[in-house]
Amino acid sequence: MSFNTALSGIRAANTDLQVTGNNIANASTIGFKSSRTEFGDVYTSTLLGGGSNTAGSGVTIQNIRQQFTQGNLKFTQNELDMSVNGEGFFVVEKNGERLFTRAGTFGLDKDGYIVNGTNALLQGFAADADGNVSGVLGDLRVDVSSQEPRQTTAVRASLNLDSNELVLETTGSEFTTNGAGINLAKLGAKVATTTNLNVGDITTGFVPITFSPTNTTTFNITRIDPTGTVIDDVDLILNSGAATSPAALANLINSANFDNPSAVNVQAFVDDITGELSFRDMATGVASTITITVDPTSDVNPLTTALSAVDSAVPGVAHPTAHTQGIPKVTNDYGSQTLIIRGPNGTDLPFISEYGAGANKTASALNALAGVSATATTTATLFADDPLAVPPKVFSNNGSFKLNGVLLSDTTNMSVLMDEINDLSSSTLFGISADLDDDGNLVVTSATGRDLEFAFDAAGGSAEVQGSQGAAQIVNDDVNAVVVGGTVTVTMQEGYSVLSSTPTVPVFGGSMFGSINIPNFFTPIPINAFSPTDQKTFNHATSTTVYDSLGNAHVMRQYFVKQPYDAADPATSANHLKMYVQIDGQNVGDPDPTLPSPQNTEPTMASFNLHFAPDGTIDEFATDAILISNWTPLGEDGEPIGALAPLNVLQGGTIPVAEPPSSSNFLIDLAGSTQFGSVFAVEELDQNGYATGRLAGLDISNTGIVFARFTNGEAQVLGQVALANFSSVEGLKPVGDTMWAQTFETGEAIIGAPGSAQLGNITAGAVEESNVDLSEQLVNLIIAQRNYQANAKTIETANATTQTIINLR
Repeated sequence: MSFNTALSGIRAANTDLQVTGNNIANASTIGFKSSRTEFGDVYTSTLLGGGSNTAGSGVTIQNIRQQFTQGNLKFTQNELDMSVNGEGFFVVEKNGERLFTRAGTFGLDKDGYIVNGTNALLQGFAADADGNVSGVLGDLRVDVSSQEPRQTTAVRASLNLDSNELVLETTGSEFTTNGAGINLAKLGAKVATTTNLNVGDITTGFVPITFSPTNTTTFNITRIDPTGTVIDDVDLILNSGAATSPAALANLINSANFDNPSAVNVQAFVDDITGELSFRDMATGVASTITITVDPTSDVNPLTTALSAVDSAVPGVAHPTAHTQGIPKVTNDYGSQTLIIRGPNGTDLPFISEYGAGANKTASALNALAGVSATATTTATLFADDPLAVPPKVFSNNGSFKLNGVLLSDTTNMSVLMDEINDLSSSTLFGISADLDDDGNLVVTSATGRDLEFAFDAAGGSAEVQGSQGAAQIVNDDVNAVVVGGTVTVTMQEGYSVLSSTPTVPVFGGSMFGSINIPNFFTPIPINAFSPTDQKTFNHATSTTVYDSLGNAHVMRQYFVKQPYDAADPATSANHLKMYVQIDGQNVGDPDPTLPSPQNTEPTMASFNLHFAPDGTIDEFATDAILISNWTPLGEDGEPIGALAPLNVLQGGTIPVAEPPSSSNFLIDLAGSTQFGSVFAVEELDQNGYATGRLAGLDISNTGIVFARFTNGEAQVLGQVALANFSSVEGLKPVGDTMWAQTFETGEAIIGAPGSAQLGNITAGAVEESNVDLSEQLVNLIIAQRNYQANAKTIETANATTQTIINLR
């Protein structure tokens, strides 16, 4: 009997050693749950009972119980690693069998399914395309292929528009210069000359002259303007000084003139080539007349003799053979004009245009005035050679043809000249461009309003030029040039006006400004009207990215412009703004069928009325429905890229936008927007489109929701990890690989979402370590070893006792 008792103890101690060894062996196994051996004593009994003093029959193994206590969490770098914080088991399926585990070391197989190290499939609840999680248990799968793009069909924005912003747009007036000389082609001298009176050759055989009271020359110099009016005159007396050379003689005359309080603007000089003594008007380009009158009392000397030869026989008339009048350089011939401009405060400001100034210079001077802005442009037509025209047109180029002093190619091909001028538009011919009209003539335009001058450097060429009005002019020599002046467009801010326009005295030539009293001279014009390229014309702006049906990104910009309100004008309303919309800088408004063709088919600027209530909230009933219904997605080259085309309202585009979309239309929802007295702010801005995306990573929430993150910034719900629990987890059957199978003793598996009922939460990026306590297991190992040895000693003792009995004789 004692042998069997000891043998049962050895068997029990050996089992205890096995369980303890298994615990120690799995001390680092993820999700492992330690076990303990539970013993029970054995007593024999009969039907009639064994009494109370039975010695006992040894020990038996009652149970090997697993300890499902929580293990420590170990954080990893793998987002698919998961641990259960609390009760519950991951549900996996392997070879059609449903198993349960606490080891959350998961990854993806080649098909995107979430599996553990044994390729058992993790079970969960799948989600549909909209991210709604179903209650149907199945294999969790991550689609690793590219995410298809989604077209934008709705934009949601919540903004605050500052109620303190000012109305930017006003109504001013505009007029264009309308003088008789505007844009006329003028023919005249290419280079200005001066009035000149030649006295004669005094260099040849020059005899020095010593002036003295007994050798004097007295004469008068008079300068007369083209109208016959004396400009200035002076009486000169040379009665001292020595002229040892012709140049010295000229210096004596000039000294006597310019030292005189009544000096004339005339200079004496000796021509270096001809040796002639001459008098010239120092004002260049003035068609004046110079006369010399010698006093009869003058003494006889070479100067008196020379001056007497050109002495005018008729007062105010120069010697006909010795006199040349100055020729002014050809100009636009614009006379000086005085404008009286009145400002909104009643102050009058006179503006005087400069005589002969180009349109560019006049515009620049006007721009310096408060409340006034001006632009200028000049246009001229250079006729192509056409002998069949009536009258015939001639353009011959001898290689010296110049535009504004710049030499052009030796050609009569207008297309070549056009390209050359356009190539020089940003350099030597700044702001000047050219184009061909329907008849092949060259239309030259100066965008700055600078005068346009056409000339030849050598005789032999011929060019016919015409402005927008007046007759054409022909230049065919190297002396003259044709000049065309420009026009000025003047814009005055609200409250500014022109009271009068009068020529400045004296009046020469034509005029740039004409009468202001003609009908429709002043045109009302919006000032600071909305322009998406000018930030001074809108109060607020914001932008967001939208997507076409091919997944291409486009920038939509929204501009907000406060509208004027006049309580006396029923056409206006308080708290009214307009929102303008462009996509990639292109207009997306529906066509205006009232415009002429082809404008009646082109997109217009999309604009929508926004109205706010007195409490600052948006008035959804008065605010326009905002449907973008005329957007044709374009590429970087400005051409359509093949995405879905628009369906404008005239063609049947309506709200709401159909899903899936059949056009590029989308809706903008401004619900929740406000107009408070605070700075402009974008409270919320979102849209439902996105580009093609590749899987960038996975996120798993504490409730087991699996999010897929894509490179396009989108996140998609793929499903939810399922957890299972049992009425009696101790009844689970270990099947290896840290997994258990359900048994009759566990009861039915209760499967649900993490965090629901008694199920714990999920911690992603962490795994649950083994709950084995090594210190405790090592102590158990010692105890099991001692028990084994003690039971072996019992057998040894029983054997000795039996041997003693056998040895009795």
